[in-house]
Amino acid sequence: MLDRYRARALELGLDWGDETPDCDRRLLPFVRHADPGRVAELTARPNLARIGRPVETGGADEIALLVALLSLPDPLDGLIRALPASLAPGLVITRTGGVEVGHPLPFAVGGTKVPCTILGPAEGSVPAQLSTAFVTAGSPDLSVDGHSVRVVEPVAAGKLQLISDAPSRWSVVDERGGGWYPEHALPKRDIRGRPFFHGNELVLDVPAGRVTVRVARGCEFLEADVVVDVAPDQTVQVELAPERLYDGAAQGWYGADLHVHMNYGGLVCSPAQACSMQQGEGLHLMSLVAGNQATALIYDREAFESSAGQDLPRALTGDSVARFGVEYRNDLLGHFGAFGATSPPVRYQTGHPRSENVDDWPPNSVAAEEFRDAGATVHYTHPMFAPMSPDGSPDRVFADVRPDWLPDLTGTEFAPEARELVADAALGLVDSVDIVGVGNREGTEALYHRLLSCGLRLAATAGTDSFLSQPSGPPPGWARAYADLRGAELSVAGWQEAQRAGRTFGTTGPWLEFGVAGRGLGETVETATATCLPIRAKVVGHAVRQLEVVGPDGVLASVAVGPDQREAMLEAVVDARESLWLAAVARGDDRADGLGQTYAHTSPIWVAVGGLPVTRPTDATWCLDWLDRFEAMIRRRGTFSDPKQLADLVDVIDRARAFYAAIVERGRA
Repeated sequence: MLDRYRARALELGLDWGDETPDCDRRLLPFVRHADPGRVAELTARPNLARIGRPVETGGADEIALLVALLSLPDPLDGLIRALPASLAPGLVITRTGGVEVGHPLPFAVGGTKVPCTILGPAEGSVPAQLSTAFVTAGSPDLSVDGHSVRVVEPVAAGKLQLISDAPSRWSVVDERGGGWYPEHALPKRDIRGRPFFHGNELVLDVPAGRVTVRVARGCEFLEADVVVDVAPDQTVQVELAPERLYDGAAQGWYGADLHVHMNYGGLVCSPAQACSMQQGEGLHLMSLVAGNQATALIYDREAFESSAGQDLPRALTGDSVARFGVEYRNDLLGHFGAFGATSPPVRYQTGHPRSENVDDWPPNSVAAEEFRDAGATVHYTHPMFAPMSPDGSPDRVFADVRPDWLPDLTGTEFAPEARELVADAALGLVDSVDIVGVGNREGTEALYHRLLSCGLRLAATAGTDSFLSQPSGPPPGWARAYADLRGAELSVAGWQEAQRAGRTFGTTGPWLEFGVAGRGLGETVETATATCLPIRAKVVGHAVRQLEVVGPDGVLASVAVGPDQREAMLEAVVDARESLWLAAVARGDDRADGLGQTYAHTSPIWVAVGGLPVTRPTDATWCLDWLDRFEAMIRRRGTFSDPKQLADLVDVIDRARAFYAAIVERGRA
């Protein structure tokens, strides 16, 4: 499988999946060099939306920059015109009158290959040729448009030996901003452009001079850094460990990222490299999902089918657990993850025009039931890509036009919102909702609360949608869900049991604890009559500013957290006059790595007053409105080769309607 991927990468470049002929993904590695203000001027779109993945260029958003460039009649020419007058190091461009090279020149040592981005001369109707060239200290010149230009500065080399108390994420940057990697490491950069790699007791070549070394290890730790001077031919040993904020495993809680793509175009990532990233992030459990993007190619399908139901070898994962799963994708109905499936599915996707299954059929519910039969838990991932409308309605979810902040990378005209989630949850086919990860947090939280208020016992989980093979992007586990395994050893089965029981919380960093009258997450407090219940919430972490307890009617109690506080407690009393759910939420500042706000949300604790379930007619009416909009959209935009296919999906909606209508009727009674 990996050899085939590498051969395709050599032939097709970063987009070796050949996914998007209508969207030139070759632009992605280069938009970092663009000036966001100039792009906004070129596209007459001054307020480029942010969706949680900003880069260093003025804090603009890499995807938004790409979308803005693609809105131009000539995207490549737009990129050239959007470049600043002073080119960045490592950038070579043909302008009128000759070739320009970014300064200062990147350092080059020995045989280490240094990448240079080239925007070459126009050929015919193509305004520019985009490519990446690799040069070494021994061959520091490139031939561009007939000109021989020096693109790197050869310097003497030294070595770094990096040692920590456990596998970690490292970043090594020279005085000119160049990134350095050990041999065989994937040359990855995070969304702020910082280079990173994972491991421990690593040795790498660096240019002689001053070098900055950073070390990190996921949610449970703070970053640490040090500046060292390296002399020529000298090996400098750097022992550095990140400061621990909390230890989930020591308390019997294990963090999982349920949505990680090992390969999805870009570079080619092996299981060993994926597991090295997992260990370096201190991530206890990782689900590497097989899935397509826009064609019939199911990335990592062979890896999943050859190991379904089995953990990756401990020789690769160490004390962690990793397993292949599936992201089942339909852009009209929504995407969901199948975690822990023990056998391959009948199909991996529906509804993509360039795939094997072009129809929006069968309903997601059919696939969810099949995965459930194969032992998987089902979690809807990145449920919302926009907040609700100001009046609280889901107008934006059912818009016919793709939002201008979301790139068309799959050939569809709308965002892949979790539209069928509201139906599938009512039918009992969903175990959890990825409350943290990519997408819009405000919209996801609002939808999740509506479903909880209809008594649907959905756990809060996390899926980052991290692409390990992409040169640019966050590491796995930057968000994760912790599950209480009740003293059991870490295992997929044990984590699934906690997921089904609701003993989880999702987080981008903070640690949350929550209890109601002595009960924990997923449990039920039973009381014969209305009563006052003591609640207690605790948060541990960095950059938290507010700790809340929320329920069907919004925030019930809150406490502010000071900028220097790493821990806060909230104790209060809730007046439970009718059955309700309660959850703890932590909110905070933007993360330093650019991955959105500091945030955590628990699964609920349920309160049953007089033996009655949680059934709020107002929220059920909202869900009925959602289903009406959903049916109208599939009738308007769905692809069906047979009228019976549409009827099958409408039947799913009708069965869900019956569930919510019953709540409304009970409210009237």
